[in-house]
Amino acid sequence: MSCTPPRLSNIWYSCINNADVPRFNESHEKHLTSCYSLFDDNLGAISPILAYGLKSGWVDQEQIMTAISEPDQLVQISLVSELIAEQCWKPFTTTVSTIMEAHKSAIRALIEHSLKHVPEAKKNLLERYDSILANREMMANLSMSLPKKDDEFGDEYENTFASRITFSDAFLTEFDMNKFSFDKRIQNMLYQLIQKVMPYQFECSTLDLNSNYNGWITEELFSEDDIEMIGQYISMKQGGYEIEQLCTDLKLNDEMISTIEDYGIEGAYDYWCMCQLEKHVTELSKNPKKDIQKSLTAASNKHPELLPIQALYAYFEHNIKPFVFPFDMGSDVDVSEQLIYSFGNTSEEICIQEASERFYNGNEVAALNIRFSDDKIIDFFENYSISNCMVSLLTAVIELRD
Repeated sequence: MSCTPPRLSNIWYSCINNADVPRFNESHEKHLTSCYSLFDDNLGAISPILAYGLKSGWVDQEQIMTAISEPDQLVQISLVSELIAEQCWKPFTTTVSTIMEAHKSAIRALIEHSLKHVPEAKKNLLERYDSILANREMMANLSMSLPKKDDEFGDEYENTFASRITFSDAFLTEFDMNKFSFDKRIQNMLYQLIQKVMPYQFECSTLDLNSNYNGWITEELFSEDDIEMIGQYISMKQGGYEIEQLCTDLKLNDEMISTIEDYGIEGAYDYWCMCQLEKHVTELSKNPKKDIQKSLTAASNKHPELLPIQALYAYFEHNIKPFVFPFDMGSDVDVSEQLIYSFGNTSEEICIQEASERFYNGNEVAALNIRFSDDKIIDFFENYSISNCMVSLLTAVIELRD
């Protein structure tokens, strides 16, 4: 994750009012106290940052009181801007960067040590891991900004000052589980790991996409029982079926036949396939964490490329903090429209395609605004760093599988 340096201290009042402030002659001075409505509109975002800086010890009460009690509003804005940019934002981003770099260095050393007896495997894995992690680090950007009219967060968030996470593009993180179909125990263990790690990242699973965007199928077209019946029939026929024969074999009523004629049957079958995958993954996720460690220990004896995952999972369990998500929506577009992860299953393709079309057909991007009223903001970035390394390692191990 990149952390953008603050630019607010450089005549922030010009930026926050979306215009250059001219030199006022004496006849215009009386208007100074009423021309900064945009600053006033964003006090709700400014105050929590100052409070967070005060709580963190980066700024003291006297400095804040001196700034906000300044009678000249122009000077007041400049003083507040400097406090936020220089004494709150810079220490905050420095803290985040330092913690993330510390975990990144410790984890890389862990991976290297775990494969010290297999130098060729270590070389190949580290090269792939470093490349994947570098790409993932470019995914998100942490910045403090005031969107202008040409920004793509949506009309509702125009001129809204915030410290925000933005994303450089649309991303698909794919874990190709088919590469471990030779050993269901390893495959199932990886499913468990992915579901355990990904909540600390920004990507949305195809399973959630299916529930969120295709739920209308069961609400408006078919019942759950109908979809189950149709799905099992098509699966049994292995795709080789005729609609007319399906309606006859399943004894569908006229209303159901009419619905199929109007909307087709593919959507119902795609939804059913995704539900089957969700049931499988959900069932695996219920297993206790000791089963993951046990499976990793057993599998690593046979497959040394899993040794780094075993070592990093122990690190993950020891260092991960309780789940926190200190963000509010900062755009009209939900992050799930832009960042997705999948299990490499063919049933997920339609979900990914539909999400991609929704994103690229729009002219907006996703953003998340940091909620500085939360106490555990740093914990999120610590969890994010550890889990990001784990995702990069999992992806590298899977990709290198012959």
